[in-house]
Amino acid sequence: MTSMSGSNTKDDSQLPMPAAKIRTLDDGCVRIQVGDGPGAFVGVVSSHHLVEPKILQLQHYWQKAHTNHAP
Repeated sequence: MTSMSGSNTKDDSQLPMPAAKIRTLDDGCVRIQVGDGPGAFVGVVSSHHLVEPKILQLQHYWQKAHTNHAP
């Protein structure tokens, strides 16, 4: 069986996607964080129905920042 390299192939040079950390703030807004430390991406949304799209957006940003760009 032949395997082909593609977008679904896990590359060992990439870090695993960190889980999103979700916290409800005192004012009812929701804070979402992907990653830790200075490389973390954080967003705040005003409603729970906006959490999932914000997680996807922050994960996309995190992935772009951590993709190996070496030739």
